[in-house]
Amino acid sequence: MERIDPRPINAAPLGFARAESGLLSSLQLLTALLLLVLSPLGLLQFGWQYADTGGSPLEKFHPSTFLAAAGVFVAAMAGGNPVSGLLALLARHGRLVPYFAANVVLIVYTSMVLRLPVTLFIETFIGAGLVLLLFQQGDERTARRVALLIHGLLVVNALVGFFEAATQTRLTPLVINGELLTSEPRSTALLGHPLSNAMVMACYTVVLALGGGRDLPRALRPVVFLIALASLVPFGGRAATAVCLLSLAGIAAMKLWQVLRGGRFDTRTVIGVLVAGPLAALGLLVAFEVGLFDTLTNRLFDDEGSAGTRIEMFELFRYLTFNDWLFGPDPGALDTWVRMHGLEYGIESFVVAFVLNYGLVMTVVFFPAFALFLREVIAVSRPGAWLVVVGYLLIALTSISLSTKSPTQSVFVMILTVLMRRDQGDDFAAAQAGPVSRPMASRRAAP
Repeated sequence: MERIDPRPINAAPLGFARAESGLLSSLQLLTALLLLVLSPLGLLQFGWQYADTGGSPLEKFHPSTFLAAAGVFVAAMAGGNPVSGLLALLARHGRLVPYFAANVVLIVYTSMVLRLPVTLFIETFIGAGLVLLLFQQGDERTARRVALLIHGLLVVNALVGFFEAATQTRLTPLVINGELLTSEPRSTALLGHPLSNAMVMACYTVVLALGGGRDLPRALRPVVFLIALASLVPFGGRAATAVCLLSLAGIAAMKLWQVLRGGRFDTRTVIGVLVAGPLAALGLLVAFEVGLFDTLTNRLFDDEGSAGTRIEMFELFRYLTFNDWLFGPDPGALDTWVRMHGLEYGIESFVVAFVLNYGLVMTVVFFPAFALFLREVIAVSRPGAWLVVVGYLLIALTSISLSTKSPTQSVFVMILTVLMRRDQGDDFAAAQAGPVSRPMASRRAAP
């Protein structure tokens, strides 16, 4: 007969020293701060050669990646032996083992066979795994502090986006492949690239609609939600806006269906919606009159060749031999084809880019492991997280996103797993419902 350890999902390991616990909390807060404040464009302004050529090897990684790795090491040291501690962490998050293993295979293959940089897999994919492990540690008090920090910084990000759109200025210049883009009207704000901003804010809006604002005072939740939703306008992400609105419509339909079937509903929430609705309509009318919607509407009617680029990228497959299909083409030849078709700013689909760069064999190795990683993200989050993950993937499919080195995936994982973290009641109920793998819910035999 087994019984479930009722500790919360993110409970600190037993015997965790006070000093180590304080250090881990500090690393979590600092990691969240840097992920949301220091974008790749911001790093460039500080002389950190994150995406450009030159600089030291350490400059090819976001500072938050180092902090996340340090936090995981501190957590692994809780039992005194970092090796056994790390193995224990991975045992609690079993789906991460094939995920990390697949990334190691890609790193070896990319460096030894294709002779390409491997920072994409370390920064974008392994970094996100480290962030997941990091924010599953600590206590509820720290988790709430991190959540409030995330809310505050994302609201600031939205407000900076509004300011940039209204004043036609930028906090950080938009530099792509070393070229300064002065004709791009979309805001960069704290998170850098407009599409990164749109992706993160769209996912954040859906998270709020699913109850991810529980750490905020109740009166602030509708205000923060409206700010997040409205911020999609200055960032001009068409796919992100469409996916966000469809997700919100689905959530509203499900809640209405539950009420019609006799489900309980919160009267205060209904009153809040009735009050916020007219205010939101008035705000949208004012924003339209002063021209804040111009950025989004201009992108809807004139995408500056973006749709054509997504069609043109399929022309690259015409050059591939059978061997190229399987193992990836020569990187120099692929660069030539990309320039011939005017795709210097990137192949705007991470799946297509993955096949073209690494071949079908490595694609088959990586994507099932990546699916397991996303399944783990859903498993450590509250019910409904799958909807955010699906929306995130749909947005990513329309841009270079995961096919380029970026901390955006780490930001997404942090937002989802912290704001929609499971609490003690969630974990116990899930364990009672069936033998589902829970990362931090340890099972032990009854004496």
